[in-house]
Amino acid sequence: MGLNPKLWSGKRVLVTGHTGFKGAWLTLLLKDLGAEVIGISLSPEGSQSLYVDARIEEDINSGIIQDIRDEIAVERAIRESNVDYVFHLAAQAFVRKSVRNPLESITTNVLGTANVLIPALASISVTGITIVTTDKVYENLGANQPFKESDKLGGQDPYSASKAAAELVVSSIRFSSNPRNIPVTTVRAGNVVGGGDWGEERLVPDLVRALRSNLPLVIRNEGATRPWQYVLDCLFGYLLVAQSHLEKKENVPNNVNFGPEESLSVMELVNLFESAFRKKLIKEIVKSPIIESSFLSLDSSLAHQYYKWGPSLSPAQSIMQTAEWYLKFSCGEDAKSLMLAEISKYKVGKW
Repeated sequence: MGLNPKLWSGKRVLVTGHTGFKGAWLTLLLKDLGAEVIGISLSPEGSQSLYVDARIEEDINSGIIQDIRDEIAVERAIRESNVDYVFHLAAQAFVRKSVRNPLESITTNVLGTANVLIPALASISVTGITIVTTDKVYENLGANQPFKESDKLGGQDPYSASKAAAELVVSSIRFSSNPRNIPVTTVRAGNVVGGGDWGEERLVPDLVRALRSNLPLVIRNEGATRPWQYVLDCLFGYLLVAQSHLEKKENVPNNVNFGPEESLSVMELVNLFESAFRKKLIKEIVKSPIIESSFLSLDSSLAHQYYKWGPSLSPAQSIMQTAEWYLKFSCGEDAKSLMLAEISKYKVGKW
């Protein structure tokens, strides 16, 4: 199943979290497909953001700066936007931040999701909804087996638990408060890498900052393995889900994993970046105060079978592609031009 630009041309699409890393990439991808994008999000966080660097504001038909925890404001924005489709990406997405401020994660990721979902289902124009959660929604007891969609939900930190709780909220609302039977699918992916992520306390942005500043890189969980995946592989999966809704496919899954079969350790990722930048980092290995699972992997068989989805890049290739983006950007190349070039290559499968 491939993308159908004719299906997206002229569609009004709401993207919550459009000022974030994945939100910025999704906005530009939708614009490239001919859609009109309406965004609801907080202002970009941090001292640097892809949204600003790539001038994504130019590609938004209407950008609403709004906290999704404000039920009344979100309801009004969705009602007045008259959109055909909804991608919900807005979230508090940082594990360590969730430990410092659990309530922020719980209210944003659980109540915020309900605040978006309920008025979207009530809208007469909306024909489908994709809710983005995470690969960390599963109860990870250290079995070292890839998680399937049917596995038990859980979470050892407030971020993971709040995303698992959001899954339960979505499931209940999907069945109890959905008179038009609008398709709602949660998509579970994580460890997404790609150019332009400047998030705090994330490994790749921390790596790039350390390489640029010659400061030590703090590594908290050196032996952990993760299914690192390229941002466009992940977003392509989201778009295939949305397309199945727009095309009114039968038996659309309620929950879908998107992730590569392979994983890489934290240190393997660091070594690949050092190789790409031809520079050795000063590494400071510390014990993480947060309990993090040493192994995480997803079984994406359902995505392969139903959507004919598969990653175009392996985890190692995804890391090298990401490193190349940051190298070019550091040498003065334009962020938006780099993104559009990658989108063009991705669409024709030429890396």
